[in-house]
Amino acid sequence: MLAVSGCVGATRGFYPHLLLALVTQLHELAQGARSPDSPKVWPTHRGPPHSHASCTVEALKALLTGDGSRMVVTCMEQAGGWRRLVGAHTHLEGVLLLASAMVAHADHHLRGLFADLLPRLRSEDDPQRLTAMAFFTGLLQSQPTARLLREEAILQRLCTWQGDPEPTVRWLGLLGLGHLALSRGKVRHVSMLLPALLGALGEGDARLVGAALGALRRVLMQPGAPVRLLSAELRPRLPPLLDDVRDSVRASAVGLLGTLVRRGRGGLRLGLRGPLRKLVLQSLVPLLLRLHDPSQDAAESSEWTLARCDQALRWGLLEEMVTVAHYDSPEALSRVCHRLVQRYPSHIPRFLSQTQGYLRSPQDTLRRAATVLIGFLVYHVSPGGVSQDLLDSLYQDLGQLQGDPEAAVSSAAHVSAQQVALLARAQGRPRSPRLLRLIQRCSGPARPHPLYADSPFQRRSLAGRWSCPAPR
Repeated sequence: MLAVSGCVGATRGFYPHLLLALVTQLHELAQGARSPDSPKVWPTHRGPPHSHASCTVEALKALLTGDGSRMVVTCMEQAGGWRRLVGAHTHLEGVLLLASAMVAHADHHLRGLFADLLPRLRSEDDPQRLTAMAFFTGLLQSQPTARLLREEAILQRLCTWQGDPEPTVRWLGLLGLGHLALSRGKVRHVSMLLPALLGALGEGDARLVGAALGALRRVLMQPGAPVRLLSAELRPRLPPLLDDVRDSVRASAVGLLGTLVRRGRGGLRLGLRGPLRKLVLQSLVPLLLRLHDPSQDAAESSEWTLARCDQALRWGLLEEMVTVAHYDSPEALSRVCHRLVQRYPSHIPRFLSQTQGYLRSPQDTLRRAATVLIGFLVYHVSPGGVSQDLLDSLYQDLGQLQGDPEAAVSSAAHVSAQQVALLARAQGRPRSPRLLRLIQRCSGPARPHPLYADSPFQRRSLAGRWSCPAPR
């Protein structure tokens, strides 16, 4: 019936209700496929039975196409939206994609949909309520629909969702807050918005943390963004997320820091010793070591953020950092450490202590990177720049790594331990007997440049990807 052109006019009166009914039906089917009481012929990873789901999807496509919204159908196909709509765990993602496509290509129905959604938000039926919440969240990207209700009322509703025990509701609320904040192309309602977004950074669900990080990044990209306020608020919250065990959270946190630096580069160039400068110095070691992150997204995000820091603080180390990121070059890392020692001599003990924590990382690449970074920092620092207690502690941890099962780590630990011993000899008598014995075996007045073997770990070189030769 929906495919017949003569029925188009007849559906106009109940178009929003019909569209929401079809989308909600897909949620009910997906939820049934996930139920332990569902028939065995419904594998949970495949979603609802093909006949039921495909009929509903085809009806939805016919409704959209018959109304002249073919672009919505195309967008959903290109983004994998139909597959998400019928998935047992991805239905709400599909709803968000559908709402976004309608905002872009079928805005003549948004007012009707928005009005039809409001009573569904209070439904006691979970599929109907969650589907309505997802649609409501997606439609907030449209300025006209966002203005149908008072913005304060919408904001209050979304903030109320943050107190819901269901993580999915809190996730949708965070996405909605991000959309509402930018409803007029500039940041709005900062006093109510930021507490909710910042509070979500401590959530245990990666979806919630990712949504909050994404919303904060979008806020920063708008005119009039509260850069200084966010710098102060993120300083205690962001560094732990740079080392989060979840790859997506780690990459997003690093990207947020890069965006913050880019927006605040004016103050950084003036040498302002504000919260942003302190945050950058606090995050410098994690950024350098995350160039070797096993997650490619996190590694690339770290490279991008370091480039923003290099530009804002005028380090002049962009070439060296790119070389470290793609070729794991010890020579380039040595030049980076030399510049850091020159510019921030008082921060070197903190850099070393931070790096020391990565010596216990379960990732071989990070343990080796931390070991090499310690060796170069110790080599370039002047005698007296590091306490004997810290040198003793570094030597003890490096000594343990010399028995590491990964040969590249143990070899690098041996070289770095020698650098620690040479610096301790230059400063005076160490407190550690083991360190003292190693010093007695070292001869010569100078501290030779540490030499590390090439890393056996896969480098992120683009050689061959763009038809460029590999480095010799």
